Amino acid sequence: MNNRISYIFFIVWMNCSLSFAFSTDSITIDKERYEDRLRGFWLGSCIANWTGLPTENQRTKFPFFTDSDFGENKFDYVLNQDPWGADDDTDIEYIYMYAIEKFNNNKLTGKEISSVWQDHIGLPKLWVSNLAALGQMQNGAIPPETSLPKNNPMWDMIDAQLTTEIFGVLAPGRPEVALDMAYLPIRTTAYLHSKWASEFYVIMHSMAVLADQSLSRKDQVFWLATQARKRIPDWSYIADMYDFVKSEYEVNLDKDNWELTRDKVAQRYQYEINAGYKYRYPWDSGINFAASMVSLFYGEGDYKKTIRIGCMSGWDSDNPTSTWGGLLGILYGHEELQKHFNKNNFSNLYDIQRSRYNMPKPIDNFTDMAKRAIKIIDKVVVENMKGAIQSNNWVIPIKNNPIKKDEIPKTNVPWMIIEDNDNRWKYEGFRIKKDQWNASGASLSFGYKDCKAEISFYGKAVQYYAYRNSEGGKVTIFLDGKNYGEFSLKNDSNEYGQYYVKIFEKLNLNSGEHTLKIVGDSSPREKTIDLLSIIPL
Repeated sequence: MNNRISYIFFIVWMNCSLSFAFSTDSITIDKERYEDRLRGFWLGSCIANWTGLPTENQRTKFPFFTDSDFGENKFDYVLNQDPWGADDDTDIEYIYMYAIEKFNNNKLTGKEISSVWQDHIGLPKLWVSNLAALGQMQNGAIPPETSLPKNNPMWDMIDAQLTTEIFGVLAPGRPEVALDMAYLPIRTTAYLHSKWASEFYVIMHSMAVLADQSLSRKDQVFWLATQARKRIPDWSYIADMYDFVKSEYEVNLDKDNWELTRDKVAQRYQYEINAGYKYRYPWDSGINFAASMVSLFYGEGDYKKTIRIGCMSGWDSDNPTSTWGGLLGILYGHEELQKHFNKNNFSNLYDIQRSRYNMPKPIDNFTDMAKRAIKIIDKVVVENMKGAIQSNNWVIPIKNNPIKKDEIPKTNVPWMIIEDNDNRWKYEGFRIKKDQWNASGASLSFGYKDCKAEISFYGKAVQYYAYRNSEGGKVTIFLDGKNYGEFSLKNDSNEYGQYYVKIFEKLNLNSGEHTLKIVGDSSPREKTIDLLSIIPL
């Protein structure tokens, strides 16, 4: 057992899973050892991120990639970046750590989050729920309002799952403290199911220091997953996905045949509707959480195997992969991760300016990032955990049963999206453009002089979202023949404009069919349709 992380525990085997009970009221963590784990977190995340990027959204339906597609001049581990490029899987976590330092506040407020997002996070490297949240913050909204389905049509996307694991890292051994610190950052973009998926990962990162070092890596990650599962309400499709994948892993006699379970995941959750989950996009929180469970269980704690499976699993493959890269980086530490790859000259540099703006250190390094995190944790241990710093150790009080199931009752989100490429639209002068990656569904409809769009729907409320930029014109909105006025799509405040901006909203409609018309002005300036969000009957 690692003598630097000392605690006494009883191990209880039940149903082939590991449960854990502490008989002490504190743990002692060697800060120097944890600093190595922090460097492992950043390196592990970056290797996994860049290994996964080439397969991101390349296979989102059958046929998917398999193990045969990895290695031998095909897809392979990315190990030689220098510096490591920031990407959305690591950079917003970096911004959150910077914000804690800037405001000297371990529990960021909504206004503080809004401030750093507007100062440092923006287009073009921003997508789905992150992008929808930023547009709201630029117009004055403050988290958690930015995650509510009535304000953010992308609330159930993957975003918070790749931007908040850092809070688990900054609250070692105390998942309830980590969840408290992560609450508003998660709720900046996530709600209900996507929130619980994010919390699942935060818990695992926080509890990594509690994993019994005498156990195999497989048993360590399985134990961590079992602990994190306690948080998720059983009615959530996130719980169903965890339970389903774990059960499929256990009954599969060939533990190398992870593709069998991945294919069952696709059939159960993408091609069918189960547990209340209806697939929308390859960057859904749900489908990617399920895919991450495949790589976690079949990876069995081995970094290379876990990352390889994650990359080949499909959908938004770099994101779950990056999460496990960070978690296994914490479990391994930087030194052991080097041994794992038989490579001791990984770059230590991190290029935050690749994707985020106006940072004090455009090129940072993992060593300094880890040292700054240690200072943050010093404060978290004393102020948030009521622990102590003794010599070069943290002494952290441990709570019994720290993970409480979220008791939110079963909730139905009524809002439903109608994309701009839905065949119910009737367009005159509008053209649908594909591969518009900052738009919802990666399509955006553009119109110019005297363009018109009309759609009929059955619903009780309607919202119209569009893209605002410096080239935007004006549109007039008619609902059921009534003129609701002229709305500007022009915005000069941001070089890249604003996506997912709510232009028009009408609530409390009478039950029945309604017709919405969007009529462009006579100027050649740009008019856009990104999506409608409605409450169907």
